[in-house]
Amino acid sequence: MTPGSHPHRGGLATRSSEEDDHARDRVLGTGFLTVRKNSLRVPLNGSLTVRADLDSGLFTGDLVLHPSTISRTLLGARIFRATVQVMAESPVTGGVDDEGRMVAAVTVDAVIAAVRAAGRPLISGGSCRTATHAVVPLSSRPGFNLERGSRLAGRYHRPPFTGRGWITPLVSLMAASPGNAAVIDLIPLMS
Repeated sequence: MTPGSHPHRGGLATRSSEEDDHARDRVLGTGFLTVRKNSLRVPLNGSLTVRADLDSGLFTGDLVLHPSTISRTLLGARIFRATVQVMAESPVTGGVDDEGRMVAAVTVDAVIAAVRAAGRPLISGGSCRTATHAVVPLSSRPGFNLERGSRLAGRYHRPPFTGRGWITPLVSLMAASPGNAAVIDLIPLMS
């Protein structure tokens, strides 16, 4: 354990409470979201800035994710290619329990910025987005430690999409569903 870390907070922060009652850490996040219960994975890359209250073990964080590109091929030919942007609509909130398990939730929206099928554009301009926010619950295994890095995972419901006229029901049929997975590996940034 790092000097100054709280013994019951799983290494959420490493500053002593004498220095600052609210510690701040920045980590890289990589991982994926599944579509249609694992039939397709959307890669996730971004950063999370965590503000932890050392006394309570609770935290909030700002999650920023980069756009992702997904594609499918059949016999070496690309069937489709899509660019997806997942955006946090509120801060990540959570805490660490007595077993050192981190539990958090984030509210997100998804935008399908572009889709090409058989070389033809089907969606562009970012108007195809989830009709409502999705709440993504995340948790770690016991022994969470932000200084070493940890994996968070959870299951969530992806809401239907809106904004693309006649193609919207098809997009929702292909992408909106319950039981989707979110997996994020938190990797500490060295100061």
